[in-house]
Amino acid sequence: MNPVPNINKISAFAWKKEKAGNPREPMLKRLFATRKRPYVPGINRPETIRVDLSGSILTLQMPPHSYYGGFPGEDPPPQVNIYEQGRYVDDSGLPDWQRERESSFHFLRRKWAFYGPPWRPRPYGTISFSITVWRCDILPEDMSCFNPNHFEQMALRSLWYAGPGRPSIGEYKAPIHWRLQQESGATWLYFESHRDYSHDAWQPPEFMRTYRDCYLRIPLDNRYYLNLVFSYLGYAPVKYCLANMNKLRDAVLDSVQMEFSATAKERLAEAKHKWPDAHASEHRDPEPWIYPEWRYGGIGEENIVVVNPGSPPPVLTS
Repeated sequence: MNPVPNINKISAFAWKKEKAGNPREPMLKRLFATRKRPYVPGINRPETIRVDLSGSILTLQMPPHSYYGGFPGEDPPPQVNIYEQGRYVDDSGLPDWQRERESSFHFLRRKWAFYGPPWRPRPYGTISFSITVWRCDILPEDMSCFNPNHFEQMALRSLWYAGPGRPSIGEYKAPIHWRLQQESGATWLYFESHRDYSHDAWQPPEFMRTYRDCYLRIPLDNRYYLNLVFSYLGYAPVKYCLANMNKLRDAVLDSVQMEFSATAKERLAEAKHKWPDAHASEHRDPEPWIYPEWRYGGIGEENIVVVNPGSPPPVLTS
């Protein structure tokens, strides 16, 4: 005879987050949660986030932070000075061939857990979400994030440094599901990077085929842009996992709005005047990059030693 599940083991964190409505509702939703229809705390009661980025106003909606491990999220401050140089962390500590020569700082981090029934306390999977401001230190003076073609080049370059430039974390296919969004007079970029196991010596378990990063990039100034990232740590069956994770991701993406500051509008107008015919690609296939052959370094060597170089990083051209 099967034991009666103890529904009192439901995540206390989930209870705390469900502040409104019927107090029994979270327990009931969790009781009937499945891999096809998992329970995400607060998914139907999203919070509105509003951040002043040196006069440019970002607003979006998302569920509250929920994570089985109990680690807190990072809520954004109401105002962020993107021109405060001391905020940024660069990549000067990396070997030269791995340096993208961009600097960044995070101001929001959240996780969203996808739970099953209460007698399974650990979630099926999670999405890690972050928002980062990037400063393009390497960008020449005659290039701008508000030029769609330049912005596209920067995106491809960053994908190389997150792919062939970091071979120890595995191979990735990118960009996938590339698309453009025309918002507030500017071109935004959406794309994904998927883990690629085709060259691995072993076949991964099914759930690892959900591993991917989804990006939305929004220009803020000539050398600055916003990067919204959804990182999936999913579960099997992949079909159910991606349907649920993509639904949450799309709800957040659909809510994103940006009201540019007077300075940003001026930079945007200048870029359109200087490059009236500039445009980004409507479609892109994954880049056919060849990953380097490498080994871990020994005493006195760098952590990663390249034995045979692969494809070089894309070059920025104005």
